[in-house]
Amino acid sequence: MKQETTTQSNPELPFFSVIVAAYNTGERILPTIRSVLAQSYRQFELLVIGDGCSDATGEILAAHFGEAVHWENLERNHGSQSYPNNAGIERARGSHIAYLGHDDVWSPHHLEKLAATIRAANPDFAVSGAVYHTPPGSKYYQFTGVFDDPSIASREFFPPSSLAHRRDVVERIGPWRDPREINAPVDCEFLLRAAARGCSFASTRVITVHKFAAGHRYLSYRFPSVHEQPRMLERLLSPEGEAEVLQEIEVDLAAGAEAPPIRYPDFGRYASGQLYREARLAKGLDHPPLIDVEQTLRIAPISSPAALDWYPPEVHPVYGKFRWSGPNPNPIYWLPVRIDGAFYLRIHVIAFADAGLIRTLSIDLDDVPAALTVEPVDDGTYVLTVRPQPRGPVTDGLKLNFRMPYSARPRDDPFQRRIGIALGTIRIVREP
Repeated sequence: MKQETTTQSNPELPFFSVIVAAYNTGERILPTIRSVLAQSYRQFELLVIGDGCSDATGEILAAHFGEAVHWENLERNHGSQSYPNNAGIERARGSHIAYLGHDDVWSPHHLEKLAATIRAANPDFAVSGAVYHTPPGSKYYQFTGVFDDPSIASREFFPPSSLAHRRDVVERIGPWRDPREINAPVDCEFLLRAAARGCSFASTRVITVHKFAAGHRYLSYRFPSVHEQPRMLERLLSPEGEAEVLQEIEVDLAAGAEAPPIRYPDFGRYASGQLYREARLAKGLDHPPLIDVEQTLRIAPISSPAALDWYPPEVHPVYGKFRWSGPNPNPIYWLPVRIDGAFYLRIHVIAFADAGLIRTLSIDLDDVPAALTVEPVDDGTYVLTVRPQPRGPVTDGLKLNFRMPYSARPRDDPFQRRIGIALGTIRIVREP
């Protein structure tokens, strides 16, 4: 394979050390790395640190980029970006540390804008604007990192992909911490600690980061997206591409899409490691034990956070616990089961947010379209019968993908959410 190349104006003394923490990304990391190597500002080194990767990420990087990327894999998986980030800082030669999440991509002018801000304001942390791209159809964005008042750093979150800080910052405030020992997520804690210790912050005042947060995509490590980042990078590298992307977002916002700020909650409400454990469940890194289905099995809606696929559980006075889907109109649901014979599903839906969703809903089982029958019940609810295509046994859980053309915002919803279906219990019925 022909290697992709890059040059640096002064490879002996890079200004930025770019650190990408990675875990079993395989070829999905390629758009991220290409966005670094396409930077207009060339005085950088690129370190990709694997968190005990067990796949071929290292070999893929070597084949595509050769010596343009310094790859190192930690001996074991620690389950957090903290350890790869700290390892990258220890190996860094640059005076400033820039981070990039392995799911994110930069505008070609990202490092150039950060370098200009550092020259002009000489802050401890230079921050560039970021836009969060959520699952397609969610009509939900988040913007951060564009500010005039530096005190905002103690109130609003900036993702690491937006940041460049002096390398000596960690000597003053300490390294990235273990997520099991703190209340806040590691990136929030690092930034709040920096702000509390008096570190200075300055913004580029422009958006140069396009973030595809794993935390917005339910079970993202178990069922990763493979198309969003390559398409975005292709657009960013085209003439006027980024301007067109941002203009499309503005049109979406004018049509009613949401864009809430990313404000810090009171992390004191959470036990040490609680949010870390919940995030691992939501991303699919951990899961409950599998159940062998030997007869009809009834499964109630899960209670753990489910990113932008499912709102928190509610309790119906008659039917008990249920969850509204949304704002993602194509939510995933995963059943922790093993099934060694024929079966079908009976799904109780308390309500649809819009009548149009009743006739347009479809369901995939393990990414294969299933036969679906929607039966109205006299009490106003619905029962979905879902029959899989002929298949072998279910050995590692069953993935359901509910597909709808949109999520609706019903007038009678007190929270004015974008919702789809109100999911109740699921019964797995074994066939004789």
